[in-house]
Amino acid sequence: MQQYDLPTLKSFITVADAGGFSRAAEQMGTSTAAISRRVAALEQALGIQLFRRTTRRIDLTEAGHQFYADVVNVFHMLEEAEERVRVGRERVSGLIRVAAPLSFGIQRLAPLLPAFMQRHPDLKIQLLLEDRYTDLVAEGIDVALRIGTLADSTLIARRIAPVARVFCASPAYLEAHGVPESPQDLSRHCCLEYSQRGSREDWGAVFGVPADRLQIHGNLVANNAEVLKECAIQGMGITLLPDFVVQDALADGRLRQVLAHCHPEPFGLHAVRPSSRMVPARVRLFIDYMSEALGGVAAASA
Repeated sequence: MQQYDLPTLKSFITVADAGGFSRAAEQMGTSTAAISRRVAALEQALGIQLFRRTTRRIDLTEAGHQFYADVVNVFHMLEEAEERVRVGRERVSGLIRVAAPLSFGIQRLAPLLPAFMQRHPDLKIQLLLEDRYTDLVAEGIDVALRIGTLADSTLIARRIAPVARVFCASPAYLEAHGVPESPQDLSRHCCLEYSQRGSREDWGAVFGVPADRLQIHGNLVANNAEVLKECAIQGMGITLLPDFVVQDALADGRLRQVLAHCHPEPFGLHAVRPSSRMVPARVRLFIDYMSEALGGVAAASA
């Protein structure tokens, strides 16, 4: 039987997950040339081609897929063995790569991190804040915090908290255009809409009204809540946002809540992670901490 070293096998897995040598090298903190040499040596030792390489992409061969599944299982068993040995004997250590939406990361996640880091001083966190759906596997993310309806996938999700939402606009806008008293009144207003992955939310569905009975109009669609908040403050129109985004502006009067009696269905805040048989202790601790810190009070005041 061939002798394989763990860095070589880990390099193979990372290239397959990341979809390329450069990304794999970045995630492993080494050079592209070193990763390429390891994979080439592995293919030579096995006597098979593990990847199909083209100028644009790299894909696993049929044999590569089988070898990948088997090697991943080996690493899972090693991680489980290590976890069993370490439990109760030493502090949890290592790196956690976390992805989260920009506004939520700044306003809710960042204030919670110092206490978590003090509780676990041997842990390191790499935080990626952006308003797109990060590819967890390709980018080596351990856990992502996501708000909203989750798409069906092979990812594992744990609901952390509800996230309340409010309709709001500036006092100046409401004075000039009137205060909507019912969902149907929104058809006479400029509505500032949030869009994720090219899809807008159906405001009619928020009220349980068929789309053909509630026509929403507006001149701004954005994939960032802070942009919509600022434009609402500047008097551009009415927007629907998570309350943690607008609570400061509601408190100081820059925005006013409207249609408060309608109670839009709260979004869910979820911790999402790649599917595997085992969750590393450091990731489990982070998810448990987020649930403890946010679960009782929601991501805001739901």
